[in-house]
Amino acid sequence: MTRLDTFLLLLLAGIGWACGFALIGLAVFKGLPEDHAAAAVFGGFGFVAGLLLAALRLAMAQQLPRLLSRSLRQDKATPPVEALDAAHASAFGA
Repeated sequence: MTRLDTFLLLLLAGIGWACGFALIGLAVFKGLPEDHAAAAVFGGFGFVAGLLLAALRLAMAQQLPRLLSRSLRQDKATPPVEALDAAHASAFGA
């Protein structure tokens, strides 16, 4: 996955969540004079949530937490262990 693909995926996830949260903000504060401001605040939180959740999903798909923890546990004298492919990966590190 290229950097542009990653950027577009994160951007679209953020926009999608922002639209959903803005609609929730409009529905909750319907009829109040500041309903558009509330929708903007809800949309901002939705955008950040969409970015973070998509970034977390990409990090888990690339096995970044496992590779980082493995590199922190290894001695400097031992050669690095190669990562498993995604079809044989386990959540328990086996």
